[in-house]
Amino acid sequence: MQSPLLSVIIISHNQRSELRRCVDSVLAQDIPFEYEIILSDDRSTDGTFELAQEYAAKYPFITASQCNSDECDPANNSQRSGWNRCNGYKLAKGKYIAHVDADDYFRKGSKVYEKQVMMLEKHPKCSLCMENVCELVEGAPEDSGTPWYKQKFEDGRILTKEEYIGKELFILNQAFIQRRNPDANPVELYGKRYVDSVITYHHLQFGNIVCVGDCDYMYMKHPGAVTTTMKSADQAILWNIAVYISALIPSLADKFIKLNGSEYLRMINLVRHGHRISDSAKQSISDLDVFVYECINKTRLSFFEKLRLNIARAILVAQQRWNVTSKLSRKIISRLVIK
Repeated sequence: MQSPLLSVIIISHNQRSELRRCVDSVLAQDIPFEYEIILSDDRSTDGTFELAQEYAAKYPFITASQCNSDECDPANNSQRSGWNRCNGYKLAKGKYIAHVDADDYFRKGSKVYEKQVMMLEKHPKCSLCMENVCELVEGAPEDSGTPWYKQKFEDGRILTKEEYIGKELFILNQAFIQRRNPDANPVELYGKRYVDSVITYHHLQFGNIVCVGDCDYMYMKHPGAVTTTMKSADQAILWNIAVYISALIPSLADKFIKLNGSEYLRMINLVRHGHRISDSAKQSISDLDVFVYECINKTRLSFFEKLRLNIARAILVAQQRWNVTSKLSRKIISRLVIK
């Protein structure tokens, strides 16, 4: 078998029936070029990994691997999934990478992976190809699903980094296929934080996004999922993508401050006014060397901590009020808020 053009990494944890549905929906795409499927399972005890092994025994282009996310000292299930994705990525050989969760699947008749790969082949300066995503409550009729974005992204439309960040066009990473960058290994860079938004923005460093008009990825929503059970106070901090991505991917900090400085300002205001988050949420960011995160949940900020936050806030307010910014001012904000 020659090197695959595409690596599809599917992660699972105690999802035997869902994994079957997911893998079969990928196989049904009848992809017309060399590809591989990597089934990476995290500590399943319900036969999920055994099913993955059955697929690997039947199809030579499928690999089954198991990991133990306890090794990464995870603060939550999101970090467990990141560790699982790293396990799959280490085995991937493809020029392009796709990430899938085992409880999701693709519509019947989908050819989206073929379209996405061919679109990236046609646009070598783009690092990602994006489709839309259909959100569906697990167990509900498929026709009750709703598209993530109401507008249609036409085949071949190019989204620049500036447009994606400035217009806040965030979408699940499962909507993308990404071009592997051989000079930047995300496993080494992010480890257990190699999840969803981090995957997307990591690859966005290296090129723009080209779109296809499909909406074939069926994203299953569950009542007990992290995204539906997280407290709003925790969301306000942990879901501040501008600050979080700037901390993990410094090369994008300038664009976030320039195009989405209001998110920086919102974070600063929350901290200045004593906004508190749960201990588990605090634990999930406590190992990051980020000044604004270190200020969260403190009983009292020191004089110098307040001064640092107030200077950053003043610059951001001026930037918004007069719509004037400079490379130097953005660098100062980054140093004050991040480090």
